[in-house]
Amino acid sequence: MRAYARAEWDPLKKVALHKPGLEVFFGLLEPEKSLFKRRFDFVKARKEYEELIDALKSEGVVTFRVLRSIIRRALKDEKFYEKLKRVVGVNADPWFLAKLLVLRPKFISTNGEVRVELVNPLSNLYFMRDQQITTKNGVVIGRMAKPQRSAETELVKLFWESISVKYGEVKEGYLEGGDFYPMGDFYLVGVGNRSDMNGVKELINSGEEVVIVKEPISTEFFHLDTYFNVISRELVVGVKELMQHSTVEVYSEGKLVRKGLDMLTYLKEKEFNIHYVTLDEAKKFATNFLTLNAGKILTPYDLKISGVDSVVINVENLTGGFGGIHCMSAVVERGLG
Repeated sequence: MRAYARAEWDPLKKVALHKPGLEVFFGLLEPEKSLFKRRFDFVKARKEYEELIDALKSEGVVTFRVLRSIIRRALKDEKFYEKLKRVVGVNADPWFLAKLLVLRPKFISTNGEVRVELVNPLSNLYFMRDQQITTKNGVVIGRMAKPQRSAETELVKLFWESISVKYGEVKEGYLEGGDFYPMGDFYLVGVGNRSDMNGVKELINSGEEVVIVKEPISTEFFHLDTYFNVISRELVVGVKELMQHSTVEVYSEGKLVRKGLDMLTYLKEKEFNIHYVTLDEAKKFATNFLTLNAGKILTPYDLKISGVDSVVINVENLTGGFGGIHCMSAVVERGLG
């Protein structure tokens, strides 16, 4: 299977998803320490996620469920099953192993007393955008800046292998998918909060034109997709003041060719029209929509933009984890064919 994304506005064909499970319940015990925005209703969040999946399917998007894909491959591929057992460190059935991957329990028995500790359960895994980026050259597994999320990349490696997609890896620094946009003839990459220059080094040296956006340091707007997004080759959405305070460096064939301008000016030079949202709207995840194709979006917030087809989905509980629909979806394939 191929993984491919040339431009954010090309038709969305395939996505990877993870429905929130028991790991989220444990994250809700201490929301802030688990990187959540607030405590939310776990049962309602799972129902919202089912509605999100239904909406994607109704748009003709093929969905891959991460744990199901791993389990399915392990059941039919003995070599993959053996690898899964080695990674988890337990000899058990594939379903049990998949759950251990996410919950990460540690069993302790002392003088007949039994205790189970969960060591960084992957409470944020349903934000499947962040562990990797999908480019026109395939998937690159990133590195997560927060220790609460660092183990997610090892799990998604198993996922990509389970659907027969090869991937590259970031070896140094940090790179998270919420900071990346394929823009047709260039890549737009945010650095500053969760991604850094070491993490994007290999991307810069890939031979592609790469535009680095130096983000304002923020706990609220920690990824590029928290204050910016793309609807079509003609239209992007963003918070004006944050874009004005995001400086740009342009790299071509690995060399710095331009700097000293802000993101807003650069995008206007590239002939994008810009629809502005307020800071308050961005805090309601107005920019965190998923573009289905040029001019059509699946969104948690109705932007009411003339000429844009907005499919609005209620994810008010899911966003309590500090992310919207864009954050929840890993692109497997976008394409014109």
